[in-house]
Amino acid sequence: MNRYIPDEIIEEIRGRCDIVDLVNSYVPLKQAGSHWQACCPFHEEKTPSFKVNPQRQIYHCFGCGKGGNIFTFVMEREGVDFPEAARMLAQKYGIFIPETSSGDRTSSRQESPDVKERIYLLHEKIKVWFERNLWTNPQSPVALYLAQRQIPEEISRKFGIGAAPDSWDAALNWGKREGFTEKELLDAGIIIENRDTPNVRIYDRFRNRLIFSICDEQNRVVAFSARTIEKDPEGAKYVNSPETPIFRKSRILYGLSLARQAVKQKGFIILCEGQLDVIAMHRAGFENTAAPQGTAFTEEQARIIKRYTDCLYIAFDADKAGIKASLRAFEIVLPLGFQVKTISFPGGKDPDELFKNSGPDAISEAVEKASDFFDFLIEKLSLEYDISTPSGKGNMVAEVLMVLAKIDNSITRSSYISRLALRLGIPEEAVFSEMKKLPKSAAYSTAAERKNDSQPSTPPATKNISTLEESLRIAEETLLELALVNGNVCKKIEAELPTEMISSTPVGKALELVIQMNMNDEWEFAARALSEGLTENPDPSISRILALSSNVAQSKQDKAVSDCISRIKIRFLRDDIKKIKQDMAQSPDNPEQMLKYQEKRKELLALEKRTKENS
Repeated sequence: MNRYIPDEIIEEIRGRCDIVDLVNSYVPLKQAGSHWQACCPFHEEKTPSFKVNPQRQIYHCFGCGKGGNIFTFVMEREGVDFPEAARMLAQKYGIFIPETSSGDRTSSRQESPDVKERIYLLHEKIKVWFERNLWTNPQSPVALYLAQRQIPEEISRKFGIGAAPDSWDAALNWGKREGFTEKELLDAGIIIENRDTPNVRIYDRFRNRLIFSICDEQNRVVAFSARTIEKDPEGAKYVNSPETPIFRKSRILYGLSLARQAVKQKGFIILCEGQLDVIAMHRAGFENTAAPQGTAFTEEQARIIKRYTDCLYIAFDADKAGIKASLRAFEIVLPLGFQVKTISFPGGKDPDELFKNSGPDAISEAVEKASDFFDFLIEKLSLEYDISTPSGKGNMVAEVLMVLAKIDNSITRSSYISRLALRLGIPEEAVFSEMKKLPKSAAYSTAAERKNDSQPSTPPATKNISTLEESLRIAEETLLELALVNGNVCKKIEAELPTEMISSTPVGKALELVIQMNMNDEWEFAARALSEGLTENPDPSISRILALSSNVAQSKQDKAVSDCISRIKIRFLRDDIKKIKQDMAQSPDNPEQMLKYQEKRKELLALEKRTKENS
């Protein structure tokens, strides 16, 4: 696994992060003896089957089978890979990770915690400066523009709205007075360095604009978006902060820090296009509203939303760009299991305009009339294709199926296909037939397929767990369970059970690892080694064994181990005898085969007798 993170950092994260504390930040845990339990955060259930073992720093759900360590929990819960999970945990526990991955200018250089903290401080201070510029200059063009937009002061302050002076160097001079260096102002994106001229020019990025503070989920200011106040601007309508050590546009949703609680209370989130739309929705009582930076909604943003809700209402503009952004959003969120609806505002107006002209009731009515994404899809594509003609229906089906193919749940997908057939008046089997023709490319990949594609392929085990008898599976699992609580068990298994009799299943391999670590005087680290292995190769049988301590009394452990070893040996002796008999049938006059058969038969009978006596 390519972690891009030094091993010592991983170890520090593992040492600082307690799994009970981590899981409890997502779902409330209740103590049950030496373990903690909760309803599983990965599937719906009424009776708690999710267990956390604080001693081994492991979790396992006895309902859905998901299990692992702190890293796998974050990976599964947040839908991220290992490096990103490690970074999220590092941030949570205040651990600095050097940024060494290749990429843009900001991510390719190492940034110390002090550098980032300085940039955070700079953003927080300049936010206050922008606000002061707005409220202490009520007759400035920016203040008059804000008044024209009819946004009251309490809302402006809530969202951190300010004003950039009509100056080329006001922010630069302010920053120097506050003790910030020119480099810090450049790194934060507050000023710009122009080297295209004979003399290098350094000037303010934001000038004579309305400033919107952009905050991360912790409500820390990480960037700014500046709107022009001119009716016919020569430059861009919006000027935004560049990506910096603390700001990645693809990971930030405007207003989310203010929307989180409302999202949880209402059970859904509304996604708009811009800052003014978000503010209008909040003013109308829908504080569960956020927006991507522009209409470039990303999968990273979708996964962030997934932490709070599975229900998404999309309220992008009704123009071509907005429709295109909505369709693109469908492709992103449907594979992630979202329930998706769309909001259409009357007259094609955006939320800001509708709120200003018609008030909060009009917004509320539009939200209440939100339609399923499928209806939106059909409505918009009906404007492109004449579904009264065979070719129009064919094109419509092809377009819709490319979107429906993104849905991972086969029942949900089939239900929509049935609705599509009914809507177009064509046989369901014809539509299902077209679905089967779709190539399994990026346009037709379910979440499960993407997950499988991302996992390294593993060679088939020589003795797969599914081919083992139930009794053998239980025997190996019991041996592993006991080997993890008592190092002497490892010695007994090593002495009495030949290695070739241990299966090559995940449990068998884990058992061999524990035995080997005991031989190397490393037995006390065995449980941790298995836990770490779950990061790359998650397996429910391993996490289940690690999650619960052995329920075999110490006085009965020796007998349990002997019984399990005998059970495995009996199975292998029977297989050997069966094979010898087959060989004898091919060569009936072979005395060596007969002698071998008699010896194996004698060994089997003695072992079966001893096992029966001890049971």
